[in-house]
Amino acid sequence: MDTRALSRRKRVSVSQLKPGVYVVALDQSWFQTPFLFHRKLIKDVEEINLLKKNGIREVVIDIARGIDVDPESAESAAAIETAPGEKEKPSPATAKKRPSSLPEPTLRTVVKELEVGQTIHEEALSIARTIFDGAGSGAPIDSPIARQLVTNLLSSVTRCPEANLLLTQMRRFQNELFSHSVNVCVLSLVVGTFEGLENEIATLGLGALLHDVGLTRLPRNLTRKISEFTETERRIMEQHPGLGAVMLQQSGSIPEAARRIVLEHHERLNGSGYPCGLQRAEIAYLSQIVAVTDTYDSMLTGRNQLAAPPIEVLRQLYLQGGAGAFDRDLVERVIHCFGVYPIGSLVELGTGERGIVIAPNRADTLKPTLRIVSSADGLAAPNGPIVNLAERDSAGDARRIIRALDPAKEGVDVMAHLRLSAA
Repeated sequence: MDTRALSRRKRVSVSQLKPGVYVVALDQSWFQTPFLFHRKLIKDVEEINLLKKNGIREVVIDIARGIDVDPESAESAAAIETAPGEKEKPSPATAKKRPSSLPEPTLRTVVKELEVGQTIHEEALSIARTIFDGAGSGAPIDSPIARQLVTNLLSSVTRCPEANLLLTQMRRFQNELFSHSVNVCVLSLVVGTFEGLENEIATLGLGALLHDVGLTRLPRNLTRKISEFTETERRIMEQHPGLGAVMLQQSGSIPEAARRIVLEHHERLNGSGYPCGLQRAEIAYLSQIVAVTDTYDSMLTGRNQLAAPPIEVLRQLYLQGGAGAFDRDLVERVIHCFGVYPIGSLVELGTGERGIVIAPNRADTLKPTLRIVSSADGLAAPNGPIVNLAERDSAGDARRIIRALDPAKEGVDVMAHLRLSAA
């Protein structure tokens, strides 16, 4: 049966919406709204009111994924065919357990897990460095050690995803291979937790940790290059997924699903990836997750390219999803997982003030709650005010985030401000 026949879509007025309707598109582009994803199940009236508040007049709904609007109010709504080539997202059996959203963390929980998680992350970085250094010199992958590393990270992610996202953000300006690998592992574990992949999450983490191990067999000056590759250099770089898969096979005791992640993490749904040019269902679902998290961290940390700010990274991911490289639904869920400015992010406002994010805003992730740490004049504010950017104040639109900063470079002790705010 043609999968397009399974998707029935209608364009309806926002006033026709009700809880249970599945929205797949809005009448404004993604970047003109405060919503980081335009596909979602409407859960309550507040979400409908938020759409109206932000000027949304019409939406496209999919009655194959949610309930229909009232027939009498939708007589004029036109059915819309699924776009040619569009497909439903991969749906492993475990996806049925997926929660509707990440829980809002309390700041005390985040601070507590940060102190524990920081130790776990430091140990993970040390072990990953040893694994990758050994792999580069021809030593076999130490599977038990790698598995234990993933288990330790997973325990922390399970307790508090937000704390682990913050710890990866704090390494934004570190682009060593082992650091990137730990980041991608953590990010993939967060997504896997959100997706409900209980039975496969350890394998996902192992494949994510080792996804770039093949790079250890390539010239270091090539793997660290940030300028454009020559055609010869590009062909050499594209060998690393296959090299990595062979290395894992030779090491033994690495699950086939993890080896497949290593081989497929540069494949793309539209066939534009490498090394095999696979398409759509040919690419394992776990590989698709790592493909997105790898791309996210590579753009954020500046691996083989100039580092980009978080908002630009998410925009590029969304564009790649729209172009068919990634599953668009998966990209939207990943964006929702990570947010633009996780707790602990240091940001600068249009007023010149700087602040630490102390609470996310799931409804509008561009407007979190901050503790101001320096004034518009650049003066330190050890016990600065708490500002909710979603609430308009005397500063008006000027109090909006214009860029994210590196706390280490700016000499800001994030933990001190978070502890103060949690007290």
